[in-house]
Amino acid sequence: MASPVPVRVGPDIPVRARFGFGRIVCAVNDCRCAQDAVQQATQLVAPGDTLTFVAVADALGVSTAGQASLDEARAVGAVEAARAAAHADGVEASTMVVHDQDVSGAILEAARGAGLLVVGAHGHLRVAHSSPVPALVARGHPELAFPGVVLVATRGVEDRHAAVAAAHIAALHDTRVVIAHAGQASTAIRLALAEQAADVLEISGTEPAVVSVDGPPADRLLAMASSMSAGLVVLGSHGRRDPQALTSVSKRVTRHAICSVLVLAENYSPSTG
Repeated sequence: MASPVPVRVGPDIPVRARFGFGRIVCAVNDCRCAQDAVQQATQLVAPGDTLTFVAVADALGVSTAGQASLDEARAVGAVEAARAAAHADGVEASTMVVHDQDVSGAILEAARGAGLLVVGAHGHLRVAHSSPVPALVARGHPELAFPGVVLVATRGVEDRHAAVAAAHIAALHDTRVVIAHAGQASTAIRLALAEQAADVLEISGTEPAVVSVDGPPADRLLAMASSMSAGLVVLGSHGRRDPQALTSVSKRVTRHAICSVLVLAENYSPSTG
């Protein structure tokens, strides 16, 4: 594993060697996809972070959105199984069972103020896209390690935090980063890519690959993730500068990627110590 070193990446991004999401909330149920969420949430816990598993219990068994939900006993069983799995990996976690028919709303409320929300890919995509905090949509794939190769999608200078977060994740897991830009590359974007590559090198100790291709961003990012067997895609902030275009990209990548996808919230800033 690369030895972390103190990093300065500009006055607006005070990044140090220690990095974490702070409070991590992981939504669980008794579906198979929840096991991927539990495993990956556990792997992202850094020193000083806390991890909470939350399940939503609904006595009717079906949420207002038509999602299958849990009765009290199954909800308790789900969070306890998750806590046992985390403990087996050396991570202590707390548990929470929330009673609500609005499964998505309850999960978002439980994650209020957290540094990261982790959900399984099945049935929780709306939660990820509605999350005001960074959200990881966890997917397990037998041929892909997590986080494995980390593909960070950048639109330019506004996604510098995404590159910094990806670099820290890669450093913690001794893997590498690929910085990708899809679309027309202006001089400003090329400078931003060079700056982000320097950030990644200084944080992780490994020089990242930098790829810039023309074409529809979502299609190009999905193709790149597949071709390089990425285990994690990191997307920049939800943003509101160009809502329609960015929402389309983040939703398509999150829905169709074969690997896990981390979508950072608007104004996200890495938590460092």
